[in-house]
Amino acid sequence: MLAMRQRKSNRQAIFHLISKLEDMLEKGGAHFPSEDPYHDLINYFEGEYLLDRAIELSDLAIRQYGLSPKFYLRKAELLLQNKQAEKALATLDRVDYLTSGSLDSSLLRAEGLASLGMETEAISLLDELKYYATSEELSKIYTQEALIYYQQKNHEKEFYTLKAALQEDHSNKEALSRMWFCVESARRHEESLELHEKILDQDPFCSLAWYNTGAAHQYLCNHEEAIEAYEYAFITNEHFEFAYRQCADVCMYTGKYQKALECYKEVLDRFEADDDLFLCIGLCYKETGNYPVARTFFDKALRSNPMNDEAMFQIGNCYAGQKKWDKAIKAFLGAILENSLNEEYFAAVAEAFYVTGKLRDAEIHFRAAADIAADDAKYWIRLARFFMDTQRLQEALNVLDEAEEYTFGSELLYYRSAFLFKMGKKRDALLVLEEALCEDFYAHGSMFSVMPMMAKDSEVKAVISIFEPD
Repeated sequence: MLAMRQRKSNRQAIFHLISKLEDMLEKGGAHFPSEDPYHDLINYFEGEYLLDRAIELSDLAIRQYGLSPKFYLRKAELLLQNKQAEKALATLDRVDYLTSGSLDSSLLRAEGLASLGMETEAISLLDELKYYATSEELSKIYTQEALIYYQQKNHEKEFYTLKAALQEDHSNKEALSRMWFCVESARRHEESLELHEKILDQDPFCSLAWYNTGAAHQYLCNHEEAIEAYEYAFITNEHFEFAYRQCADVCMYTGKYQKALECYKEVLDRFEADDDLFLCIGLCYKETGNYPVARTFFDKALRSNPMNDEAMFQIGNCYAGQKKWDKAIKAFLGAILENSLNEEYFAAVAEAFYVTGKLRDAEIHFRAAADIAADDAKYWIRLARFFMDTQRLQEALNVLDEAEEYTFGSELLYYRSAFLFKMGKKRDALLVLEEALCEDFYAHGSMFSVMPMMAKDSEVKAVISIFEPD
């Protein structure tokens, strides 16, 4: 609650400043008594992606504080973000007039040159700066150089340049922040772990280093280590929203729903809630079987974003879990109305129709799921099983024939063998079984779910024993 009150207070302060700004502009000639309100408003407009408004405000600040290079630098940053590199370079000329040898100005100039396709000139400028730079300055220079490699999509070179930046100054927040994205693109997760472990040896309270360590462990499927690293990330920085969210995501993936819920509730308490957050909390409750509470959060997700088809789908899953099939069907169809290209939605409503005896509707939607995800065998298999369960065995085989035009797998063969066995075509079933066993011996249990009697058939058991690996 304290965090929520703080957020509300911050918003009120910003809105008060915006109101004062509008009054100031109406009066003309009026101005803020200090630089701070300008910086606060520029940061706010930038955060809201209102770059034109932020640039206009920087011009107002420059008119009032024209001898200060801060607002020229800020304007140049905003112009670069707004893809106006030529204007940014002209603004930096004014900075260089006011203060010679500004590292920040030179770094932004390099970025501007690179944005105009003059990467060679940009790198040359940065190389010149390196000669007389301190370790902290050198770290900034390397970070700016890495940005150029990012723009060139040379992620490997970007990684090693960011690594050099952090070796010069492990507290460089920009380099630490960008390292995560770079590692994902360069696939240097093992090296990332080694680098960040060294940083944490020097600074065990570096939350960004813990976060990057967690991300590397997550990619490498070291889930327990990832959870622990993310926990240290938000323990060392209680305002680190992404650390809470990533920790919760790994917990969800590994079935630790209660732990995930604790992380998501921290996000709910400390930060602005969105439909994705409500959806994740609802999923935690759904996975633990608490369907009524899960639905309340899915409803909140829908109120936040009425077009959230995933929330509608999960509401349907909750009703299905409670065997309230009519309500489940209504929710599933609502999800399909918002997103008609998701095979899961069609398969789910088909199951609900099937349970309620609406076989024609079930067939239509099972077929739609298979058509949408034609390269996924499981939807073809479900359609084929539907035909088998409704005693339409030849149509079941026809579906498997059609499936092989789009996908292939041992499971399709095992189901074909089971269907043939059920149709009394035992010889054909055994021939198909041999082919399936050669493809993937250990998947043969799938056919027993269709035809349990096959597990007791002596000829079937004999064929399986022949192909059993030594």
